[in-house]
Amino acid sequence: MKIKIFWQKNCPHCPEAKNIGKQLEKEITVQYFDIEKIDGLAEASYYDIASTPSIIILDSGDNEIKIWRGKTPRLEEIRKEAEI
Repeated sequence: MKIKIFWQKNCPHCPEAKNIGKQLEKEITVQYFDIEKIDGLAEASYYDIASTPSIIILDSGDNEIKIWRGKTPRLEEIRKEAEI
C-alpha cells in the first residue's frame, strides 16, 4: 500500500495534508506531488486530480482504495482506509 498526496504552493490546506503524510511515513510509503511541476501535473492528470490537496490510497497493485479530492481527511480516517 502507498499514499499519494497532491499539493501546490498557494493551497491553504496543503500544509495540513503534507503534515499528515509526514506522520504516516513510518507506517506506509507516502509520495508527494507538486501539481505545479511537470511530473506532479502528469501524475495528477492520470488520477483526474483537479484540486488540492488530494490524497489517494493505493493497494500493492496500484489500484485505488480511497481518494479524497480537494480536501484533507482526518489522520484516523486515512489509517482506517489504509488498514494501518
